[in-house]
Amino acid sequence: MSEIVQIPASRFLSDSWSVQDQADAVEKLEGSNVIFIPGLSVAMKDDEQILFSQDRNLTDGVQKNITLDPYLGKTSGISKDSPYKAAAESLMARYKSETEGWLARLLGDPGRKYAAQRTTFRPVEIRNRKSIGKVGDEKQFRFDDTLLHADAFKRRPMVKRRILRVFNNINPFGEPRLWKVGGDFTDYAKRYVGKMRQPWPGEFTVLNALRLTHWKRSHYDHIMLNLHDMGKLDRDFQENSPQQQFAFPPNAVWLCFTDSVLHAALAGRYALEQTFEITIDDMRHPEKSPQRLLEKLTGKALC
Repeated sequence: MSEIVQIPASRFLSDSWSVQDQADAVEKLEGSNVIFIPGLSVAMKDDEQILFSQDRNLTDGVQKNITLDPYLGKTSGISKDSPYKAAAESLMARYKSETEGWLARLLGDPGRKYAAQRTTFRPVEIRNRKSIGKVGDEKQFRFDDTLLHADAFKRRPMVKRRILRVFNNINPFGEPRLWKVGGDFTDYAKRYVGKMRQPWPGEFTVLNALRLTHWKRSHYDHIMLNLHDMGKLDRDFQENSPQQQFAFPPNAVWLCFTDSVLHAALAGRYALEQTFEITIDDMRHPEKSPQRLLEKLTGKALC
């Protein structure tokens, strides 16, 4: 079971935060735990308070989040002429910078090896939100954050990289963000690996040629995507596997490797998230990465 490891902001930001504390944080993070820092939050500017308007038209109605994507070079999830767009982009850009500083402080030199990727602002209430945009009913489960899962990207293969996400509850109304954290990743993988189809010859090349992936998918990504879908569709797993609920209060930060920490978001609105990537070779414990665990389980190299 992943643990919630609490570090008060007063300690994290103090002069007493030491090299040993940083080493301990690396161990906890790479051990598939969640680091929780209450009292830490990005500061909101006056002209960004408009983002808390509770206006249902804040997002474009197609996507569930507003996303600042450096790879695509654009902001999505909000219309170009929205009165909220400039405030959202300003907040997300500042949050990216803040999280880079937090990681460097939390982990020391290892924290500087993480590359910032997409930033999201998540204003929409999660509870009772089952469907989004133009996705067909048969695929809606993939976007249901309330179902326990490990992250995998359909269009963005990871190929020897890991997914670290840093969350911040900036809700101004005192509302927590309710999460569910699950059990051991290897147990999760063992449940499904033997049941999933093998990739077809040339499948990954074709997907990339058709621009259904941004770059070529690996066998590792194929397995992770299948684990994501099979776990979400397994009612017994969702209801009876090891899990605990935790409410992250406003003005709190939490972070974890979401590709190995089984998680679900059950309720909450107005949060920020910053995605980072790191190659497994830059980890202190590459053997704890999902790729290495799956290679041990399958007996073959996956990338």
